[in-house]
Amino acid sequence: MASANHPSRLYYGWIVVVACNFVAMITWGVAIFNQGVFAAHYIAVYQWPLWYISLGPVIFHIWAGAVGVAVGQLVDRYGPRYVLVSGAVLLCAALAVFGAVSQLWHYFAAFFILSTGFACIHTVTIGKIVARWFVRHRTRAMASSTIGAGIGGALLVPLNAGVIEEYGLPTAAAVLGVITLATIVPIALFVIRDGPETMGLEPDGDKAIKPSAGGSETASTDTRLWTMSAAMGTSAFWGLSICFALGMVAQSAYLFHQVPFMQARLGLVGASWVVMVTTVAGMAGRAAFIGIGDRLSPSQWMIAVFAVQASGFAILAMSDHAGALVAGSTLFGLTMGVAVTLQPLVTAYVFGRTAFGRIYGAIYFSIRMGAAAGPGLVGVGVTMSGGYPVVWIGLAATLLLAGLLVPVLIRRPA
Repeated sequence: MASANHPSRLYYGWIVVVACNFVAMITWGVAIFNQGVFAAHYIAVYQWPLWYISLGPVIFHIWAGAVGVAVGQLVDRYGPRYVLVSGAVLLCAALAVFGAVSQLWHYFAAFFILSTGFACIHTVTIGKIVARWFVRHRTRAMASSTIGAGIGGALLVPLNAGVIEEYGLPTAAAVLGVITLATIVPIALFVIRDGPETMGLEPDGDKAIKPSAGGSETASTDTRLWTMSAAMGTSAFWGLSICFALGMVAQSAYLFHQVPFMQARLGLVGASWVVMVTTVAGMAGRAAFIGIGDRLSPSQWMIAVFAVQASGFAILAMSDHAGALVAGSTLFGLTMGVAVTLQPLVTAYVFGRTAFGRIYGAIYFSIRMGAAAGPGLVGVGVTMSGGYPVVWIGLAATLLLAGLLVPVLIRRPA
């Protein structure tokens, strides 16, 4: 029998979570996991140098971070629906440019457009959507909302690589564009809503309850209307910015360089299958996090994620045997999705849902700056060292440093 606060009818917030999965599937599948496929194709066709090709994701992450600040303000003020539609249209425009690339400036222009669309849909918007619908079940909901990102990598990377080899890049880009519009636009217009209040509901599906005189710490913290100056005066704000930025240096670097790194050993299609293994591991990691996410504190999860990813890079540095490539990629993949989930989750835990968009938008800028540094640093490092192993060790050390900083910097404000 359902209690007063837990009605038996399916809470619409869980429908929103399912919808967010489809959005994440397309967003990550197109804008993140396929970057390496496009890069490997241009290296093979035009013989452009790796370090120069690596500037594409640098542009991507820097501009996505800048746009993310504005997106955070927009979703707080106007809601997420039309921001999502704008993002989908921009992703399609970027794919059209990728399909027509013949000069390096075309390649960089494509990344510029891709990053704008990505920022409109990524965790600033999805995190805002989920944070509005859930408080008590936020860990489970946030982790559940982006499992589709791994599905996007598992499906769209082999699809893109296969169509490129069989029919050429213009056809592959057109296929991805049609899938993007047909998925995201209907969901944004007809499924997504800006919080339970728009439907006369309460967060988590609870019935409205008058708070007691003192109120609860969770409720008061979650609904506090933070100003940016107050948030930036906390160690947690800067701790989240620094630690997530360091984590994204490693994560974005590997996601971009994974296919070029493995292509010489496994071929383009073989490398794309390892990407699929990585994304499937990412789905498994997210699924496990849904079940056990409440057992550790957010800071403990951050430390565990950084440690496991560092282990994956150590394996990749030690051997280029196919088994080692799969093992290292699997360890990376298991924590890849959880690392992204933790970014909006910990921000919402620390600063609440009312001012989430503007605060996370600012932290998101730091995250994207770290992500921007990764691919370029690895490209330069590989050129200078003559290979990837030394660079993988450097990324493992970066992750360990991030883990050491977590307990020092990240504390929930009183």
